[in-house]
Amino acid sequence: MQLKVAHNAYLNDINARKKGNNDMQQPLTNHTSWTSRSQALRTRLLPLYIAAFSQGLVLWAPIEKVFLRSLGFNQATIGLMVACYGSLIPLFDLASGLLADRWSRKGILMLSSLATMINALLGGLSYNIPTYLVSTLFFGVSVALASGTYESILYDILLEETGHGLAFAQRLSHVKQLNSLALLLSALAGGLVAVLLSPRLAYFATIPLGIISLVALLTFQEPHLHHTEKRTSFVSHVRAISQILFQRGKFLRTISILLATSLLLSAVFEFGPLWQLALAAPVGLYGIANAAVLSAGGAGSWLAARLTFTKSTNVVGMAGLLVASSLALVVVRNAMIVILAQGILVAGGVAVNTIFTRMLHDSLPSEVRTGAASGVSALSSLAFVLFALLFGEIIQHAGIFHAGWMVVGVTLLAGALLVKGAHQ
Repeated sequence: MQLKVAHNAYLNDINARKKGNNDMQQPLTNHTSWTSRSQALRTRLLPLYIAAFSQGLVLWAPIEKVFLRSLGFNQATIGLMVACYGSLIPLFDLASGLLADRWSRKGILMLSSLATMINALLGGLSYNIPTYLVSTLFFGVSVALASGTYESILYDILLEETGHGLAFAQRLSHVKQLNSLALLLSALAGGLVAVLLSPRLAYFATIPLGIISLVALLTFQEPHLHHTEKRTSFVSHVRAISQILFQRGKFLRTISILLATSLLLSAVFEFGPLWQLALAAPVGLYGIANAAVLSAGGAGSWLAARLTFTKSTNVVGMAGLLVASSLALVVVRNAMIVILAQGILVAGGVAVNTIFTRMLHDSLPSEVRTGAASGVSALSSLAFVLFALLFGEIIQHAGIFHAGWMVVGVTLLAGALLVKGAHQ
């Protein structure tokens, strides 16, 4: 209801400006007002953009798998590690979403930056498997705290500043592009640090970047739409989120597609380098491969702001592209083609996920926005824990290419949901 009223107000503003074309002063006044609002929005979002960019600068990411080998990890224990921190994410995800709605979304993001710094510190100090597993728990906490929070803040800022959320996909794509750019730069810089100095130093060098994120968030003006409504009890809050998450019909389809695409992206980001290991790719190719996949995320964000699924041809084309790319992971034995396929999966997955994230927030009231978004993320994390455990076992006994059929299955599910929705 809130979004509908805001959208009508936006349309009324557009109509009022059109009617003023016969008046020489009115268009100038409206244009000035519109420009002023746009400038205010950009100024308000700048610290958030800086924080997102800084949090994306994870210098240890491109060399982690190589570093893990030096600590004694094998493919099975890597899968166990992913499952360990992944098992914490759903709990912290939902809890942080509830806390963000009832306390401060800005505060939750600051805690996320702090957890990122602790993760990097413990990772750099690790000389054995147990110590590194502890560090990954803080990484899981960091991911959980940030999950759903950036997008909720963005949507409510747009409601406060413009009265509608029509530009949400575009603004969210800006955040994701900045994050992808940061990951791309950290992939290149992290690789250089590892080669020229030490892989361990890449962990320590990530800590100052977390400090930059904290400073940026301190200057950020948080939206307060989620505090304007009458405060409800904790039980009522949880009940409202549960009712939203398990609605039938179109809302359930939206959540299902978000789950499938999140699972796809997590699989590629977490296990993608294992294809290079299996193909005995040169060490220098790891940084390039990681950079290519991460830049594909930025391309997917750019595409999301321009792609529409109102045409069935776009839907079928996207579904077919995802399935075809996933098949390349099980039948192709060329490292460059595999990297290209992973990039396409990431670009397509990010685009679809961003579009359906907007659809999700269009249906959410502000007072439960972060909690509901975090609930979806928690469900995705639970699914990935099970996925990672099974994926690791298949790798250990049959190899990465057989395990790749699990990725094919996920893309088939996402594609089927997309096509089914297009025909409804």
